[in-house]
Amino acid sequence: MSDLFILLVCLFLCGYILPSIILSILQMNHINKELKKPAILLESDDYIQAGEYSIASLKLSIAQKILEGIMFVFWVSVGFTWLQGLSVEINNNHYIQSIAFVLSYIIISDIIQFPFAFYETFKLDKKYGFTHQTLGLFLSDTFKKLLITFVLGSLIAFLLIFIIEQFEHWWIVGFFTLLCVVILANLIYPTIIAPMFNKFTPLDDENLKARIESLMNKSGFKSNGIFVIDASRRDERLNAYFGGLGKSKRVVLFDTLLDKISSDGLIAILGHELGHFKHKDLLKNIGIMAFVLFILFFVVGHLPVALFDTLGIDYDGAGVLVTLILIAPIISFWFMPLIGYFSRRAEYAADEYGASLSSKHCLANALVRLVNENKSFPSSHPAYIFFYYTHPPLLQRLKALDYDI
Repeated sequence: MSDLFILLVCLFLCGYILPSIILSILQMNHINKELKKPAILLESDDYIQAGEYSIASLKLSIAQKILEGIMFVFWVSVGFTWLQGLSVEINNNHYIQSIAFVLSYIIISDIIQFPFAFYETFKLDKKYGFTHQTLGLFLSDTFKKLLITFVLGSLIAFLLIFIIEQFEHWWIVGFFTLLCVVILANLIYPTIIAPMFNKFTPLDDENLKARIESLMNKSGFKSNGIFVIDASRRDERLNAYFGGLGKSKRVVLFDTLLDKISSDGLIAILGHELGHFKHKDLLKNIGIMAFVLFILFFVVGHLPVALFDTLGIDYDGAGVLVTLILIAPIISFWFMPLIGYFSRRAEYAADEYGASLSSKHCLANALVRLVNENKSFPSSHPAYIFFYYTHPPLLQRLKALDYDI
């Protein structure tokens, strides 16, 4: 066992797995302490239920991280050597072998995580009344995701493998290529990918539609329609969003939101979302993501060849791409605080804009309604917020909106 192998394993475990587990434990301890205090924002029973659900979710997350650490050790010790040998037997064509190697790694990793998704849906979410998922719908969603992974993953893998093997400074070309893929994905998701999982129906409430269109006109937002999706087929959570880029932009409302939020509250929520459009937050988010992606490609592009020997991977397109996927969690984990910082600032600005289109009172009441319906625990540990929260804690958002808690 080489020193480089030990260093790599320690870096992954101590630089990613262990901090993630510590943050989850801090959050669990914080929630347990808060549960001993009087309930805030939620009714007492809902407050306790929200806390218990959060703790159960965190325990599941810890189990997932432990498994992720075990699988990392497996892959870098014997897994990649075994998988690479298996892919060689599939076909004599170099690119088919390479794509098979990359996709096998991704799909096997997804299959290993499948029991956690199954448990979360049919045990955890069922227990707390969040999900309406049937086994058939769950398996159908899983199959569609695997199919999308196989089709799009094959195309992207081929493209990146070709670039890695043909360009000296492949990491620069690869970065720009993948960034273009991400932008393209944002363009096609609302009209091609999302309808594979949900039914999109044009909003038929003419009064509400007129109010939303008036709101969009004030903000200069042009969309190709206002749609309601059948989110209640899966769970009771409430949401609304503006999806897509360019001409593919659309307003999407969960049917659960229409059932449980007043028209004034819905307008306030959409006003907040329009604030993101007005401030060009989607473009800013793509810029931040591009920066993190660039760092990832830069790091992998300058790894020593000896590292690939340690992993038991050939230093070729497939080997480099799998290594990039392997260390991506470490890079993204330590950049999450930066992403979260800018995202939370954007949320405050969007709240301010949304309140200007309706009122602080309407937006604050809508946010309180959301937290009650979604049973979100309203308090978190500062370190957990620092690393994971893309939205400010609700208590801080309400304070900024002059809401009397």
